[in-house]
Amino acid sequence: MASDTLSAANGYSKTPNEEPSEDAYELEVISSMSEGSAGVDSPYWIEAKSPLDEGEKFDLRASDSRSVSQSSQQGFELYTPDEEKTVVKKFDRRLVFFIALLYMLSFLDRSNIGNAKIAGMSKDLHLDSSKYVWTLRSFYITYILFEWMALCYTIFRPSVYIAGCVFTWGLFASLQSLTNSFPLLCVFRALLGISEAAFGPGVPVFLSFFYKRSELAWRTGLFISAAPLATSFASSLAWLITKVSERSPIAPWRMLFLIEGFPSILVSVFAFHCIPDEPGKAYYLTTCEKKIAKLRLRKEVQDSHRNGKAKRLKWKEIQETLKDPTCYLTAVMFFSCNVAFSSLPVFLPTIIEDMGYSALKAQALSAPPYLVAFVIVLLTSYYSDKYQNRSVFICLHSCIATSGYAIISIAGIFKAGVVWRYFGVYLASSGFFSAITLLITWVINNQRSGAEKGTGVAMLNVIGQTGPLVGVHLFPKRQAPYYVQGMAICAIFMALVGLLSLLLRRIFLTRNSKVIAIYAKLEDEGCDGGSGGSKTQAFRYMT
Repeated sequence: MASDTLSAANGYSKTPNEEPSEDAYELEVISSMSEGSAGVDSPYWIEAKSPLDEGEKFDLRASDSRSVSQSSQQGFELYTPDEEKTVVKKFDRRLVFFIALLYMLSFLDRSNIGNAKIAGMSKDLHLDSSKYVWTLRSFYITYILFEWMALCYTIFRPSVYIAGCVFTWGLFASLQSLTNSFPLLCVFRALLGISEAAFGPGVPVFLSFFYKRSELAWRTGLFISAAPLATSFASSLAWLITKVSERSPIAPWRMLFLIEGFPSILVSVFAFHCIPDEPGKAYYLTTCEKKIAKLRLRKEVQDSHRNGKAKRLKWKEIQETLKDPTCYLTAVMFFSCNVAFSSLPVFLPTIIEDMGYSALKAQALSAPPYLVAFVIVLLTSYYSDKYQNRSVFICLHSCIATSGYAIISIAGIFKAGVVWRYFGVYLASSGFFSAITLLITWVINNQRSGAEKGTGVAMLNVIGQTGPLVGVHLFPKRQAPYYVQGMAICAIFMALVGLLSLLLRRIFLTRNSKVIAIYAKLEDEGCDGGSGGSKTQAFRYMT
């Protein structure tokens, strides 16, 4: 039987003697049936006619027992929804959860200095309030200066790059346990900032190479929710280490840095073997599933990051992204979130201790608000993907965070009971963690290529991560135990996030309306609108 040729994505077609483009997947369906022996149980083979997969063949059937459905025959489907779900679930279990583990370790090593402070570090190193702020600032200065390294995910092999990041931050986090002076502690914190800046900000860009736009919020939520989980784990672990190390010859805060930092060094070995460089190279996928993992993203991928090889930066795309005003609006929103986000994890144990609890109880009471935030982030990201909406959920959670900080501030003004202030912490942490998750996803959703995604995330972090430099100054010791001013400022910044999310929504809706109008006019004039062929396939901004 003669082979039939079809175009498998975005309306691409191929004329005779025309070389296939990089973005076109010309798929040849070759039947092994003899002429006239049609049957749905006969095997169908796909041969990729693109530079990416030239010469490769694979059986679309998951097993010999699989039959081609009627809809698949009529629509020339290359895989079934169930097969796609199987691939996505494997990535969720093997990739996202492992990335979440790495992020949890990084956040653990970043934020445990707050627990170390009340475990005796300030006394042993003679740190007053000003010096302690500088230990925090030294981390964030280098973290901000090296945010551009988010672009490295589009250049280097992720397996090598991520493993290197994990090893270095584990090393510097562990070396903090050996410090005997304030300057040396600042040096280790600065080096920790560099290694973590190379990893965390670019992870959503890396995940976008494996997931569709409509799937990204839930997966970003899974990995970012490791931050509140790590914070609660850090508080519980700090309480345990402090308790066990009270009679140890090693100071409790030194044990804290060592025990929470060293595991990252060990995990870096697994990272090298577990992180795939691209969807088609995941060792836990079958040959058929590897093809499906690439084909399902054929409408999403607009550059060649999928081949796993080092690529040069596309400066034109970077410049276009930097000219877009929405790039800076989202950065201001991220800055506002980070003012609140950075301050609360670092100062919460101190705040609770100033409420009248002992240091050990303060460590323990720091955990529950973050466990609640962990659950809220997952629920929010799930429903945001389900309804394909970012702005409404960001606005909602910014209002929740605003109300939480306002409650804490007002309770401080009227000297209200501890219960009100502790309740406000739950609202604040749940609100800003969820807002940050969706904001990062929103930036990636509205960028087309890998270079644009990397640039958007880099700018988001370069500007947004200056927020912690403000946040660490909001809780000076002289304002203890209520910190009215600091809480009020955090409430104002979170309210600003809600207002800007509505403004950004209006901008994207306007842009989408213009795109629809242009394609409608082209269709009326009998034009196909270029590659893709219809307004339904044009890039639209997610609102």
